[in-house]
Amino acid sequence: MRGLDSYRENRLFSAPNEQVVVMLFEMVITRLESARAAMQSGERGHRIRVAEDFATVRTIYLELHGALDPEVAPELVQNLSLTYRWVVRRLGDLSRDHDVEGVNGLLRVSQNLLEAFRHAAEHANDDVEGTG
Repeated sequence: MRGLDSYRENRLFSAPNEQVVVMLFEMVITRLESARAAMQSGERGHRIRVAEDFATVRTIYLELHGALDPEVAPELVQNLSLTYRWVVRRLGDLSRDHDVEGVNGLLRVSQNLLEAFRHAAEHANDDVEGTG
């Protein structure tokens, strides 16, 4: 497993910023799906798995929020800031309530953000290739 972890770490550190954001949202979706599955299973210890998954998602959203640069696109950054903060607050509610439908809502929001950032990353690559 150490080799796989090392590969992922190298891939993350060597990727362009746009691709890093995409990878982070992919991780968010994976962790939210894991939390949802744990909630649905009701297995012993599922609350611990949900808490760990939510903690990872919260950390990613907080890091993404901290990386926002309002000088680049003020209106977009304001909207992303509001969305990221809403997700973090919602995670707190869901940690307490263990509401599967609430997790589905966060999944939809995160999937929409993932698709938007994927699209932006693809066009950023197009822009780079077009200037070369």
